[in-house]
Amino acid sequence: MTNLDQKDLLLEVKNLQVSFKTGKNKIIKIVRGVDLKIKRKQIIGLVGESGSGKSVTSKSLLNINEFDITKVDVMKLYSKKDFNSNDIEEVDLKKLKKNEWINIRGKKIGYIPQDPLTSLNPTRTIKKQLLDVLKNDPRFKNKEEKVEYLIGLLEKFGIRNAKEKIEQYPHTFSGGMKQRVVIAMVVASRPDLIIADEPTTALDPTVQASVLALFEEIKNDYNISIIFISHNISVIAKFCDYIYVMYAGKVVEKGTKIDIFTNPAHPYTWALITSIPEDKNETLYSIPGTPPDMANLGVGDAFAPRNQYAMEIDFKKEPNLFKISDTHYAATWLLDPRAPKVQLSKQLKRRIEFFRKVFNVK
Repeated sequence: MTNLDQKDLLLEVKNLQVSFKTGKNKIIKIVRGVDLKIKRKQIIGLVGESGSGKSVTSKSLLNINEFDITKVDVMKLYSKKDFNSNDIEEVDLKKLKKNEWINIRGKKIGYIPQDPLTSLNPTRTIKKQLLDVLKNDPRFKNKEEKVEYLIGLLEKFGIRNAKEKIEQYPHTFSGGMKQRVVIAMVVASRPDLIIADEPTTALDPTVQASVLALFEEIKNDYNISIIFISHNISVIAKFCDYIYVMYAGKVVEKGTKIDIFTNPAHPYTWALITSIPEDKNETLYSIPGTPPDMANLGVGDAFAPRNQYAMEIDFKKEPNLFKISDTHYAATWLLDPRAPKVQLSKQLKRRIEFFRKVFNVK
């Protein structure tokens, strides 16, 4: 790896596999060979239906899964040594012992859970809970400095009268304010990476939009990279720099935001984009069939039974990722030179044309 690569690269994962055993000693694979690369100051989107392996993949980076990592070739974090240094140290996450993860969780990789609104202790004030995060933090000389820093952080994240609010209990906060407190709690330690696991699901659309804007602000102002997990591809479209589309524990397409939304290549990505609401008078598209049973995956492409464009080979052999460009890859046999050309639906064409106008792509 060159110095330039190491400077830009924050996280590298190769061939991550996660499995668990059933009572009948059968091994069920949940994540089936995922590769990730995350650059500094980048927002990565993991998108797919529930059960596609998004959360399990992200929790593996913190070793907080209830399942075991059965194999991973590379899982490295290229982290800053300390707050005042630009020196980068290579942390091999797959070799860490249990007691060493305390130096990673929160400090180098932060985590916002699926339901952050329940992450706050109702019996303790916001100030006490935020101060817990800064315990033994070398940046501060005393408690007063910590409180001043936290108040400034809350105000920056849109909580008015933070000096008074910080003394209150969580039940006095609205859902959106609780969300901002949890985000502030994660950002306070200035990690290199934040994993946000569907953090806007419980919020109404107006509050959701303001929280999404906050993540963009965090990336730009604090140089923090973010893995944003969602089943809602329209949310992913708004602010993610690079996107991994997951299905049945695998990445089936990956590319920049422009790649995915103006030139999608996998039938599952087509289905996700088509399912974005467009016209209230139009019947909402839903993907046919049901997500696969991970305990009984057949041979071939896991999406084949739901894929109207499936060919005979899709039921016999699983495709690898085909290269479309230096940034864009998709695992579909439709990209094989021998495959027939397919006609995209009118709904999908309209949505692609819409995104091309939004992203100013001819």
